Amino acid sequence: MRPQRTPLALSALALLVAGVTVPATPAQATFTADNGRIAFRRFLDEDRTWGAVFTIRPDGSGERQVTRPPQGYVDRNPDVSPDGRWIAFQREAVDCGPGCNTSEIFTVRADGTRLTQLTRNAPGLGCGNDGFCNGSPAWSPSGRRIAFSRESGPVVDNYVENVGIHVMNADGSHVRQVTQRARPSNGEDTDPQWSPDGRTMVFERTNVRAALPAGGIALWTVQLASGRERRITPFPLRGGDSPDWSPDGRRILFHSNENGAPEVSANLYTVRPDGSHLRQLTFEVGGAVNYLGSSYSPDGRKITVGRRPETGGTNADILVMDADATHVRNITRTELYDSYPDWGPAVR
Repeated sequence: MRPQRTPLALSALALLVAGVTVPATPAQATFTADNGRIAFRRFLDEDRTWGAVFTIRPDGSGERQVTRPPQGYVDRNPDVSPDGRWIAFQREAVDCGPGCNTSEIFTVRADGTRLTQLTRNAPGLGCGNDGFCNGSPAWSPSGRRIAFSRESGPVVDNYVENVGIHVMNADGSHVRQVTQRARPSNGEDTDPQWSPDGRTMVFERTNVRAALPAGGIALWTVQLASGRERRITPFPLRGGDSPDWSPDGRRILFHSNENGAPEVSANLYTVRPDGSHLRQLTFEVGGAVNYLGSSYSPDGRKITVGRRPETGGTNADILVMDADATHVRNITRTELYDSYPDWGPAVR
């Protein structure tokens, strides 16, 4: 199916994002680097109501726990900064008692120090309660800004009123909305990632309300200066879930069957930013084996990905493979559940 272009009729958008699209140094030099440690999320209990961010070397050695959330909270969706020194992540309240329904963005040094909360609801407010639900952070190529997804407003027509991509400074200030600026929104936009030149974002969109096909999921891009949007994957593929740009900006990595039929396996694909040259990398069938969130290595030669089932039967481990999906090997083997890795650069 040919990708479609949909202009955003928002004249103010270029002014809102003009300050977020130009990195201080060339983005390619920032994002293309020697391969460093891999950050990932590990559930700490079998019920998957408690989880932390870990890092590990690409050879599977030197595993390190970075965050230590209270029980009932899951630290998920880690994203390593362009210099490899910081990790942004989402802390979600999963089982923390009645009236506790929050999801906020934090940063932490890669050694686990200097934990900082960037987003903060007013007391008593949270997801679905006139507050914000924030998740899926992603560093800009300059390291000066962070993109993230935000749910806001009450439930309208059985959906949260608005789910869009936002951008803020790396200290949590100057939050600006980039997509789904109309309310109620006809799409739920999540999992943003900046292009290496800082001019474009890729994100996952789920159709809601009047958008067709009903419940359709696909990857989209948005040009930050103009607000022009483009769908780049066909709806039947259900592509999404933490897409990642190759360091040279030529391809986008993602997996299929996001929130799809259990009898269909989720496989890795790549696609060009204009929606052309869709390429399948893995070929599992039947739903027994599924590839999860993935990331390119900083030098672009390899991929890290979560896959289930692995050591723990129904659980997932972190794998490393060549960029063409050959030479696959485990770097974690645990009875717990490891997934959603992000490959950071070597710290200089």
